Amino acid sequence: MADCGHPSVRFLKSDRIADKALGFSEPSGLSLTEEADRFLSVSDDMPALFMLDNDGRHQTPPDAIFNVEDLEGIVFDPVGNRILAVSESAAGVLVIDRQSGESELVLLADMKGYKPVRKAFKTSDPNDGLEGIAIDPERGRVYLLKEKRPRLLLELSLDLSEIFRVTELTPALGFIDDDQSNRHLDVSGLTLDAPTGCLWIVSDRAERLFLFDPEGKSPTRSYSLGWLDGEKPRKLPHAEGVAHDARTERLYIVNDNGKASRLFTFEILRDGGGQ
Repeated sequence: MADCGHPSVRFLKSDRIADKALGFSEPSGLSLTEEADRFLSVSDDMPALFMLDNDGRHQTPPDAIFNVEDLEGIVFDPVGNRILAVSESAAGVLVIDRQSGESELVLLADMKGYKPVRKAFKTSDPNDGLEGIAIDPERGRVYLLKEKRPRLLLELSLDLSEIFRVTELTPALGFIDDDQSNRHLDVSGLTLDAPTGCLWIVSDRAERLFLFDPEGKSPTRSYSLGWLDGEKPRKLPHAEGVAHDARTERLYIVNDNGKASRLFTFEILRDGGGQ
C-alpha cells in the first residue's frame, strides 16, 4: 500500500436525513453497500438497521430490528457477505448475516488479546466506549475505535476472534485540536481509505477529520470540518459516521444533530487541490 499522501477535501452538498417517526434522529454510523448505491446506517435511539439512498432518503421501514442497543458504527463486510455493527454499551460487535438477517453479538472480552485493553474499558465512563468500525479486506483486518480516555484504535482479525494490535491515538500521533484538551478530544467514526489503506477518522467534539496511517509510515493529516449552508460557511458539528467511495472519491459524513442531522458529501482530491 502507498502512504496516505496529501489529499485535500472539498465540500459538495448536504441533505437532511433525520426522521423521528422512523426512530432515526441520532445517526451514529454510516457505510456504503457493496454496490455503493445505498447507505447502511444506525441510530442511537433505535436498535435497527436503516437504508438510505445517496441523497439521504430513507427506504422504509427499517431493514431489521435487533435486541442489541447503543449501536455506534456499522460497516459492510464484502469478504464475509455480512454486516458488522458496534455496540457501545455491550462492548462488542454485532454480526448480521446478510441473507438470513440473523445476528450474533461477539464481545471484546471473549477475544484473544483482550487482556491489555481490559482496564481501559473497565475503568472508562460507559459513554467513552466503542464508537466506530471499518474493514480492510486486503489486510484482513477489522478496525474499532474507542472514543476517548483513552482514544484507542483496535485491530481485529476478520473472524473477530483476536485483537492483534491496539494503538493509542495520542497528540504525538497528530490527534490534537486547538479548542479541545487531550482529555476531551474524541474520535467518533472511521472508514477505510481504500487506495492507501489509511483510515479517515472523524471527531465529534473537535469538528475535525483525520487521515491516519495504522502502519505508522505517514504523518497524520488533519482537516477542519465545514460546509456551506447556501452561501454561508458553517462548522460541521457532531460528526458520528463516515464512509468512503473509492470509485467516485466521495467521502460521506453523517452528524448526530437531532432534527437537523444531515448527510454531507465531500470530494477527495489526491492532487492537493481544493480545501
